Amino acid sequence: MIRPRSALFFLRATLLLALAGCGGRSSESGKPPVSYRDQVAAAQKEPIPEVRAKKLIRIAYRQAKAQDEFGAEDTFDLAAKACRQTEDPSSRARAFALLAQAQAGLGNNTPAQRALDSAMKAAGLIKEPEPLARTLAKLAEVQGAQNDRAGALQTLKSAEELAGRLKDPDGNDDVFGRSLLLSTLAGSYHKLGEASEASRAIAAALELAKSVDDDLRQCELLGTIAATQHETASKDTAEHTFAAALETARQIETAHKKAYALADLAEKLSQCDSHAKAHEVLDEADLVAHQIPEADLQQQTVQKVRSLMGTLPKPKGQHPLQ
Repeated sequence: MIRPRSALFFLRATLLLALAGCGGRSSESGKPPVSYRDQVAAAQKEPIPEVRAKKLIRIAYRQAKAQDEFGAEDTFDLAAKACRQTEDPSSRARAFALLAQAQAGLGNNTPAQRALDSAMKAAGLIKEPEPLARTLAKLAEVQGAQNDRAGALQTLKSAEELAGRLKDPDGNDDVFGRSLLLSTLAGSYHKLGEASEASRAIAAALELAKSVDDDLRQCELLGTIAATQHETASKDTAEHTFAAALETARQIETAHKKAYALADLAEKLSQCDSHAKAHEVLDEADLVAHQIPEADLQQQTVQKVRSLMGTLPKPKGQHPLQ
């Protein structure tokens, strides 16, 4: 369990790991390093503003870590400009959130707060509840990383209120979407060190998932919730929920849907380091895939499952080709 006093460190480490790890190599193996100036020039050629902003933010972060402070400042300015040029409010909010993460991680509190304010302003323009709630969850994590716990909790509560208002295309309560979103919010609560709030959100997500009468969709929800439970240190509970998801998947009547549901569960199990179980489920998915009567669909599904067999990590002691 993450205690509240260690949540700030956890959040900063989690958020900045992505910044340091994405694009960390500045050159191909065996070739001279690409200068930061050339990296910036290449990033500036990216036509999509959000993508350009993210590339520039990561370059600027590495520049700052390499003590190129003036260069980093210039690159951050270019990144902020690209953020502002991003038209879609959700995308603009995400870009500014990444900028805030980078600046906060470097101890640049004033520009970090400025970027966060811009992200919040962009979020206010998002009209649909679901993308707005997901954006707010991300921004809450940034607030937490800046030690604004009260603000982060308030933002998550706002996201939760939006979850309660989700509707499907027919205007009915979107139980599936609400369950999925609550699972996401549980992860955000956990990152803030709010274990009780995380448990409450997970319990609500699980209760909603059980009310979904479509086996395929219920399986997806249960697998997602199980992964969140694993993330929030509820590994025993996660194992139980994964078992329920697997049981639900086996009840799916259409062969190709069942195979894809099993493959999806295998991926989630692997992400939770349950590699042996993941490959057991893939073996089951492979058997189901070969039962698909439509030849083209069978081939497509078998290829999907076999691809996962080759790419998902093997259990320790198992040869990659086994």
